[in-house]
Formats: sequence, structure tokens, C-alpha cells
Amino acid sequence: MEIKDAKFLTCIDTTVHYCSCIPMQNLKTDPVFAALDKIFRRYNKAGFQLKMIKCDRAFIPLTDDMLDNMGVTIGPTVAGDHEPTAEQNNRMLKERVRVALARLPYKVVPKVITECLGR
Repeated sequence: MEIKDAKFLTCIDTTVHYCSCIPMQNLKTDPVFAALDKIFRRYNKAGFQLKMIKCDRAFIPLTDDMLDNMGVTIGPTVAGDHEPTAEQNNRMLKERVRVALARLPYKVVPKVITECLGR
């Protein structure tokens, strides 16, 4: 997800409806893998075990690493399609950030504030 040039990795769990949003510098494989690892650690700490991730086709390069290192399989969508739950989650997060930015007394909002609101 991208808001005002700030990039985020967003995740939503359909079982407990827990939403995660992690700011990213870029969307290359290593930072995305590190962000997913951070999210998995939160779930494991809470006693949950992740088995499968439903995602867009952009995550296909991570498939082997996720299965080898974390024991999680990736179920990508078909070509040209998006994961509907994730897209709805992204729209909800963007709307919340827009409302929070509109309430600020600034005319121009720095990227740092946008990243903090996205968390």
C-alpha cells in the first residue's frame, strides 16, 4: 500500500481480524521478508501459528523462502486479480489515515508523520 509516497506492508487476519501495517523503505524482497518475519513473531508470541498467506502475485518470489524458513505456504491470486480482503483492508487504512491527516493543523504533512499515522 502507498500513501503520499510512503510505502507500507499491510496484513489482515481473517480469523481474529487483526490488522498489521509496517512502514517500508522499498518493496524489494529482503525488506518485505523482514517485515513479514516481524508480523509472524507477533502472532507466534500471541500463541497463533500461521500456515498459509493469501496474497497478490507480487509475493511469488518469497514463496520458497517462506516455506523453507517459516513453514508457511503462499497462495497467490490468479494473474491480474487482487486479494479482496487485503484490498478492502487497504482502503479502510487509507481512509483512516486521510481523516487523521485532515485533522492536523498543517498545510503540508511530512512523510515521517504519514508513516507514524500508518502504524
